[in-house]
Amino acid sequence: MKIPLTFISCDWGTTNIRLKVIETETLNVLANFASNAGVKTVYQEYLKETQIEQFDYFYNTLIDLIDNLPVAYQNNLIVISGMASSSIGMFEMDYADIPFSITGKGLHWKLFNNLTSSDVLLISGVRDVVDVMRGEEAQVIGLNTTITKYEKGILILPGTHSKHVYFDTNEIVGFKTYMTGELFELLSKNSILSNSVNEQQWSTVSEKAFLKGLHSGFRKELTAHLFTIRANDILNGTSKNEGFYFLSGLLIGDELSYIENDNEQFILFTCSPLLKLYEIALAELFPNQKHQILDDAIETNAVVKGHFSLLKMISKLN
Repeated sequence: MKIPLTFISCDWGTTNIRLKVIETETLNVLANFASNAGVKTVYQEYLKETQIEQFDYFYNTLIDLIDNLPVAYQNNLIVISGMASSSIGMFEMDYADIPFSITGKGLHWKLFNNLTSSDVLLISGVRDVVDVMRGEEAQVIGLNTTITKYEKGILILPGTHSKHVYFDTNEIVGFKTYMTGELFELLSKNSILSNSVNEQQWSTVSEKAFLKGLHSGFRKELTAHLFTIRANDILNGTSKNEGFYFLSGLLIGDELSYIENDNEQFILFTCSPLLKLYEIALAELFPNQKHQILDDAIETNAVVKGHFSLLKMISKLN
């Protein structure tokens, strides 16, 4: 497979899809389009159909979305990672096994060509004995050009389902998923705590509440302190902003409490405002470890770089 002058990078997640036209020589983004037509939504729509195969339904949906890009790029090769390779996606692929190289060697992939429009290069997810991920592996590979050395440590990817990716000597050797973001969403909006939390401007009061929750969570006291948010609101007049940041700290502290203390370094990779909270948390809880913080600008390009690295690797094999 020859590397094209431009290609479409597609990050197709559960709730969203992001399309970017990439110039391969410079990795500049020439055009982009995003939509809430995530895999879950498209799959639910597909289930109403009786006359079309699952792959064809997803492919047709994808081509319709690509119509929002400039005409000159609409027939480009599409490199896709994320939930598109799941059972509710375009085409189910087996997970690749841990460990795998930071270069991407060891991942599974499948090229679909001779289609009605663009060819598709679909990238698999990764599994270990008890956990799975689809999409984050492209980010991790894309960071290979940003991180000086993957020696031994943890790459922390906060989010709805936070990932702790363990690496050693340029290999990904394990990972663990934490439902931190989803739990925060459920508790802050759909539980009895919803009337006691409300985000406002960050301040010294916010930070104090966050650190208090952080240490409680880190001591594995999550369930013992959740209802205190409601009680402090009623009995002590604690502000809803303090409740918001105490809950944030409580959940983040609980997540970080599972980290073993023998790791040489932490690499934090996310976008604001989570970047700030996790940066504070790591400095507070692990002051003796090396910390590398990767900011918003790097976050936006990681998947693109990962897709290009995989495209280069696969082009040599096919």
